[in-house]
Amino acid sequence: MNRYQLNITADDKQVVLERILQVARYRGFLINGINARVNTENNIGIIELLVSSERPIELLIDQINKLIDIKSVTVDNTAMQLASA
Repeated sequence: MNRYQLNITADDKQVVLERILQVARYRGFLINGINARVNTENNIGIIELLVSSERPIELLIDQINKLIDIKSVTVDNTAMQLASA
């Protein structure tokens, strides 16, 4: 099973995190961990989402990018390489 860390930047709204988790579940990704914080000065939320699945990660990235209030989604490959070393 492939593991990924997604770094997501979004508007600071309560429903955003719930929508991201719902999309991950619907698309067949297992959530292994999450770290979320908000920059109160600019109301931007930073979410680090650890997921695993046999499915291609691009599927999940495309779906999260379609959500309203999402600024960017990137995969941090270095985080997963360090975790497996």
